Amino acid sequence: MNGERRLRWTYILADFLSTNIAMLLFNIIRYYELPESTQWSFDLGDFLSSATLVTGQILFPIAMVVLYYLSGQYNTVYGKSRTSEASITLSTALIGTVVLIFTVLINDLSSDRTRDYSLFLILFGLLFILVYIPRYIISRHTSHRITEGKISFNTLVVGYSSIPQLFPRQLQQTMPGTGIHPVALIDSENKARYCTTGTHLPIYDISRIKSVCAGFDIHNIILIPNPAGWDTTQSVINRLLPLDLPIYVAADRLPTYMFSTHLPNFKSQLFIDVTRTHLPESTLNIKRATDVVVSALMLLITALPLLLMGLAIKIDTKGPVLYRQRRLGLHKKPFTIYKLRTMVHDAEPDGKPELSHANDSRITSVGRILRKYRLDELPQFFNVLRGDMSLVGPRPEREYFASILMEHDPAYSLIHRVRPGITSLGMVKYGYASSVEQMLERMRYDLIYLENISITTDLKILFHTASTVLSGKGL
Repeated sequence: MNGERRLRWTYILADFLSTNIAMLLFNIIRYYELPESTQWSFDLGDFLSSATLVTGQILFPIAMVVLYYLSGQYNTVYGKSRTSEASITLSTALIGTVVLIFTVLINDLSSDRTRDYSLFLILFGLLFILVYIPRYIISRHTSHRITEGKISFNTLVVGYSSIPQLFPRQLQQTMPGTGIHPVALIDSENKARYCTTGTHLPIYDISRIKSVCAGFDIHNIILIPNPAGWDTTQSVINRLLPLDLPIYVAADRLPTYMFSTHLPNFKSQLFIDVTRTHLPESTLNIKRATDVVVSALMLLITALPLLLMGLAIKIDTKGPVLYRQRRLGLHKKPFTIYKLRTMVHDAEPDGKPELSHANDSRITSVGRILRKYRLDELPQFFNVLRGDMSLVGPRPEREYFASILMEHDPAYSLIHRVRPGITSLGMVKYGYASSVEQMLERMRYDLIYLENISITTDLKILFHTASTVLSGKGL
């Protein structure tokens, strides 16, 4: 078990035990708040060992750990903000208290409102204080170990052999005590053997970066912006994205459209992780939990309709029922997308990617109906369940078209900060695109979505998608 996983389980175990203790103390206080006539009928031991309380003593801490997960408490275990951790603990304690009071303890409420409010505040106080204290101790201890250099994160510094002096400059700006531990340099120009960096660190070509990451157990990448212009830097970012590692770039060298993201401070220089959105961890977790639950339900509900549609496709034309295609997902990682086949088999015989259009002769008669109501997208709930996609997010593109879009507008790289979706703001507001120009116009809506992404926004898009499906306006 690596250090990060061990620390995450330490937080989970501490939260579970703390919540258990808080619940036990609350039940003891509840007992002494009972009328004396009720206390005389059974003692404290009988009260605490009752089946209802024992069940609650087990289930409530488990439910709270799930709530702590949804709050984002366990997403990042290093470099936690004390203020953020306190506010998250406070909000989850309040939610847990309200849920417990109104689902389990509602029958215990009495005509004595002072007593009821006191119990509410006691439970809230216990959940906050007893959970926050261990969290604070663990976080503070971890922070001290990072400052002392006992915990560090192996980091690659990516630069350019044509400007070797940038390597030592960047290293000087990354001071000790931050946890960032540069272990190797990467030349994005693949001329490392000709490069003298003036540092003690080994330098490798970017073509070897995957093996270097595995060999050095890399956790972070620091990319030096190219003085020649942002386009050069952006092309390097695109090569690094599939590594699925945080890519930090100095904030003072970024174009403004890259700023809607987290701002970790490495003390000596302000960096931005260009692989992440501005979304709170809680929103990301709730979004993913919703994806799993909804996609699993939809696969169960649509199993029989999918079987019937597959039979209709088989009867209509020769070829497989499912259409498989490689698309680019989160951080440009390729995945196989699944759709019901709506075109003739082998619709691109020469292998050259071709966009479909309204009067496309390749679309079958059954396929036209499926596209009209967007029923061909139903198998993608499997992609959502597997984690390739989300219910809502920018539509994934093939690498061929993604590279063209990048050439026209470098802002397209922002699309890969989030999981692609079955539906999107672009699909709702624009629909299918039959040319690169139309894809660029639709992309504007996806960039607007990234700036306004939230659970509420996702619900609005899902509502409008349902309206489009039911009205048959898919084409």
